[in-house]
Amino acid sequence: MDHFSIVLALSRAALQNPNSAIENHLRRLVKALEKNGQTDQAEALEKLLRTTGKSVEIQPSRVVLSFAAMGGELLTPSVKAPVDRETSAPLAEIIFPDSARTATPIFTNELSNSVESLLEEWRNVDKLKKAGIKPALSLMTFGAPGTGKTLLAHHIAKLLGYPLVVARLDGLVSSFLGTTARNISNLFSFANRYKCILLLDEFDAIAKLRDDPNELGELKRVVNTLLQCLDSRSEIGFTIAITNHESLLDPAVWRRFDARIEVPKPHWNARAKILENNFLGHTPLSDVQLGFLTWISNGYSGSDIEKLSDFIIRRQAIQGSKFDFLESIKIHIQLSAHDTESINREMAIGRQEDLALALNADEELAMPQEKLAELFGKTQSTISRWLKKEKSQGGGRNGK
Repeated sequence: MDHFSIVLALSRAALQNPNSAIENHLRRLVKALEKNGQTDQAEALEKLLRTTGKSVEIQPSRVVLSFAAMGGELLTPSVKAPVDRETSAPLAEIIFPDSARTATPIFTNELSNSVESLLEEWRNVDKLKKAGIKPALSLMTFGAPGTGKTLLAHHIAKLLGYPLVVARLDGLVSSFLGTTARNISNLFSFANRYKCILLLDEFDAIAKLRDDPNELGELKRVVNTLLQCLDSRSEIGFTIAITNHESLLDPAVWRRFDARIEVPKPHWNARAKILENNFLGHTPLSDVQLGFLTWISNGYSGSDIEKLSDFIIRRQAIQGSKFDFLESIKIHIQLSAHDTESINREMAIGRQEDLALALNADEELAMPQEKLAELFGKTQSTISRWLKKEKSQGGGRNGK
């Protein structure tokens, strides 16, 4: 059908306030398209009808291009994930675009630009294939826990409008390693059959070094099965792998992925934006308090920042007008010990005079006296006296 992207956009607009007549006409159009052999367009309309009344933040024309470019059957909610034959436990969870996580990952500009570049390739798979160019269909993400790797995978799936088939590889491991290899093969066979993004979480649970002397020979054969499955999928569909322990991976595994992204812990601007988003819809914090939280969360992952925000929100709700911001920070630090404590966290639970000097001297924060007075609930003359005293005594420590 000519100008199908316009038809799809009009259909989406009409379904914002759906009625039976509109839906019936669209179903008639689906049948007509199927009869004329225009199955990709029929599938796109059918998908739109299934998600009536729900927002899908993707460009309609790009959905059609992606679905047309990739082979396989349409994955619908009626399709069940494969299961382990012995235990009947599902090997994966299927997450459709309309139920994927809605939060947008917050990364550095450089990382965000790199992700957008990959997305541009995945949105234009049809153009690359027509030009005889092999598209980059696989992505490895690695980094510390809680940095947003899983959120990124959900975000990509939602933007592309593809179902996400999520498999935790540690859950595929059986006490019988032959069963593990079969589970891996069945998982990939399922993903290769349908139009989807295959997400392999806890990837290091299986893709370990084959020359590790502590591993059994049978487990090495399991790794070989995984490599063969990755090879077979390399030209079929999108694959994303996630690991927190990239050093454990077999070198041959790395070569199976066209793109490899390290997701670091958030830097200053990213932490500030995450905190700002976390407090939307709740009792707002002042700019001074948000700046302090950005400083105190140096070295935190996105998950750590979320826990910090949630703790403060709970304290605000419980204490109301008696809420003490700095005391709440101290309590949270005591309740959330880290493997490697940062200087900033240590300063926050120490003497207020030392903390004030650290905040004032910090290169990124450089909190002036009037803001320190607001944060500590003191007069500027008191803050000035603190700073002079600490500097003269050589006290305090820079929070870097």
